[in-house]
Amino acid sequence: SARVVTVWAPGFVAPAEDELQHLDTYIDQDGCINLAQYNLFENDIRDSFKKLLGAETLHISMRTGCSSSVQFKAIARELLKRNMLEPSKGLPPVPDEAGLVLISAEPGNDEAMAAASI
Repeated sequence: SARVVTVWAPGFVAPAEDELQHLDTYIDQDGCINLAQYNLFENDIRDSFKKLLGAETLHISMRTGCSSSVQFKAIARELLKRNMLEPSKGLPPVPDEAGLVLISAEPGNDEAMAAASI
């Protein structure tokens, strides 16, 4: 069984029960693909939300007032502390030849920092 952890951003507000009963009030579906073509229906989405938001799922809250890189490092530390990640066996050596890639990301942009940290 997969271990699931949800990471809650500071501004996250969980959907109220009436929003879960009427998902179109909570989820903006304009421009979205039709999930029914993948045999995913509103009941499946509702059940998934309930599981992810429920007490049986571990929740980690992101810190407020700090940079994205600090937030992601804190989340990684919390996951390691709870044995959710395997610790690294050290960094691989940095090659000293052509063909390297440098990824630069705007520090205040959470999506950019998450993508650069992968």
